[in-house]
Amino acid sequence: MEKHKVIRSAGPVGFFILLSRILGLVREMAMAAFFGSSITMDAFVAAFAIPNLFRGLFGEGALSAAYVPVFTDSLEKEGREKAWELANKMFSFLGLALAAIVLAGILVISIANLFVPDNPRIAAILELARIMLPYMFFICLAAFFSAMLNSLHHFFLPAATYAALNIVMIIALLLVCPRLDPAGNGRILTVAWSVIAAGIVQWLIQLPLLWKCGFRLKINFQWDDARIRRVWKLMGAAAIGVGVTQINFLIVDRGIALLIGQGYLSYLNYAERLIYLPLGMFGTALGTVLLPTLSTHASRDRQDLVRQTLNHSIRQLTFLALPAALGLLALARPIVEVIYERGNFNAHTTAMTALALFFYAPGLLAFCLLKILIPVFYAYQDVKTPVRLGIACTCLSIVLKLILIWPMKHAGIAFGTVLATSAEVIVLLILIHRRYGSPGWQNILFSVTKMFAAGAVMGVVAVVTDKFCLALFSSHGLHLQLARLLALAAAIGAAIATYLAAAMILRCEEAKELWDAMRHKTAAE
Repeated sequence: MEKHKVIRSAGPVGFFILLSRILGLVREMAMAAFFGSSITMDAFVAAFAIPNLFRGLFGEGALSAAYVPVFTDSLEKEGREKAWELANKMFSFLGLALAAIVLAGILVISIANLFVPDNPRIAAILELARIMLPYMFFICLAAFFSAMLNSLHHFFLPAATYAALNIVMIIALLLVCPRLDPAGNGRILTVAWSVIAAGIVQWLIQLPLLWKCGFRLKINFQWDDARIRRVWKLMGAAAIGVGVTQINFLIVDRGIALLIGQGYLSYLNYAERLIYLPLGMFGTALGTVLLPTLSTHASRDRQDLVRQTLNHSIRQLTFLALPAALGLLALARPIVEVIYERGNFNAHTTAMTALALFFYAPGLLAFCLLKILIPVFYAYQDVKTPVRLGIACTCLSIVLKLILIWPMKHAGIAFGTVLATSAEVIVLLILIHRRYGSPGWQNILFSVTKMFAAGAVMGVVAVVTDKFCLALFSSHGLHLQLARLLALAAAIGAAIATYLAAAMILRCEEAKELWDAMRHKTAAE
């Protein structure tokens, strides 16, 4: 795929991830209104972290990293028939392994429930975890199907599956929960069961397109295949790295937050949802397209195309992610007020969530860059390097968080994550330069400097516009919530216009490249 095709393919992925994130915010708004920062909400977040951990291990993380390069190599060198044979063998093994893990997990949780202390929070976590654990089975198989479709350069439908979880949960929250007694556990149990229903939908909707591509789902337990061994070898190494990272993010962060006190886990969770919106739209979308693209270049031994693709991707990603990071930093409090503050989500919860968002925001660019740098190593079937680095940076992250929570509480968890991720990005860039050559650092640094200048002006304009418009609308007697919404909309609009204008004045070539890609043209044309 040429560089403009990478951006064009990332477009629908980014759109559906954006749609999913918007629906996710709607879901979180409904969750906030129903549950606030209660013990019930903390329990749901903690319990849902368990299937999410395994999803990262066996689904969107380690499996994709190991399977896509091997499947792509089989497509390039052996043809589709052999590739489908590999797919059926992987499906059979993966399905069996996931089913065993789910059953074992349910058994362990059931036994643990008999011996835990009489603690309402722990009891709620275990009950919800037992219900939602099977989600891991369906979402991992859905991720497996998505990996195959992405390798075939079908990005539209796999991207659309991102929204299924939020749609099903929103239906449960808005149509079922209001009919249930708020004093009991019926509402939160309904939300938990909706997670399972969503996983089934995400799995099944991809089968028709795979069938059209020639895939026929068959059980095949003939695992004496060098390609299978290669996938599991790579996956084992990747699972260690992804597992450590996921444990840090989903378990350690949440464990520390729970120890700080009630509500802190919810503050972090609400702030993370706001970070996920641009992260998914830019970083995850581009990373999803880059892995099969770079794998194809690596299979053909075209290191020059790898460097060119990386140069273009870093500049385009920074052009989009940097203003988003600066915007979240400048407008953290107004954004949280408009999106969340209603029902049980009060002014104190807003202040604490905004503080977490303020410290997460500077790391958005690093989070996004991580999504496109790691696939470079995966494309060459080198999983060990990013895994080792990831483990080291995870250890650094834990140490930083344990130090920073004392003066900064939950904000220290956010800031520690940002510092450790930034260090990981820097080391990855150095390793890429040493192994695969320079992707054109002078060109990248020159472009990024201009983007920072444009972003700084944008940030100032955003803050001034928000304060001015809020005072103006409030003075005209508008309801406070409506005044906040209009002021924030005006600030975001002014920020976007300012950034684009500054980019044009500074002659940022990324704006033209992006426009040309969207118009199906290259800059040369």
